[in-house]
Amino acid sequence: MSQQRMLDALATEWDDVADRLDPETFTRLVALVAELQDAADSETSALIAEDIASLLGDALPMTHPVRQALAEPQSRFRRPTVDWQRLSADLRVQLTSSAPHPDLDRLRAADSLDEQQVEAAGADPADPDLIRLPSEDGPSRWPAFQFDAAGAPRELVRTVNRYLHAAEDPWGAADWWLGPNDWLGGVPAELIGQVADRALIDAAREDSAEV
Repeated sequence: MSQQRMLDALATEWDDVADRLDPETFTRLVALVAELQDAADSETSALIAEDIASLLGDALPMTHPVRQALAEPQSRFRRPTVDWQRLSADLRVQLTSSAPHPDLDRLRAADSLDEQQVEAAGADPADPDLIRLPSEDGPSRWPAFQFDAAGAPRELVRTVNRYLHAAEDPWGAADWWLGPNDWLGGVPAELIGQVADRALIDAAREDSAEV
């Protein structure tokens, strides 16, 4: 298998691949592509590419260009150099263009905590189940609705954030919480304690399955 040809084909055929995958498989693909963006070295990138190949190899028909790239033989004697930076950039473009675009200014304007405030409450700023919104010109912020009056993380929010894949898509998760939700009849963050926890969890599960 040529990882470079496979990922080139994925970038080219992204929309078609997305249409062919069930929601759970597509969500997993998005998570793997996000991991590829953050890979620290070529060895890690290659392992993530193997996971992508395994995922798509089971989901796409033999005649699909991505499957054909997977089937191409690779020399046992010369391992080709893979341009991970270019491949990652190509896939980032596809991932960004196929995802909803939240209003970042609105999300940044929401009440939030800084890292010191999160730590002062005894919470872990690195907790992957908490939404951390990065900043281009300053420190990251943690939306305040995730914490109770004492500053402790709400377990309900952490559970919902797992369904929303907050670690991979913090902006999308924040947009879900802070935007209107037709199914719930209001803004989820404002409904904490006003509706049953199960209703918020079920709404997040349903919306994440539609990605």
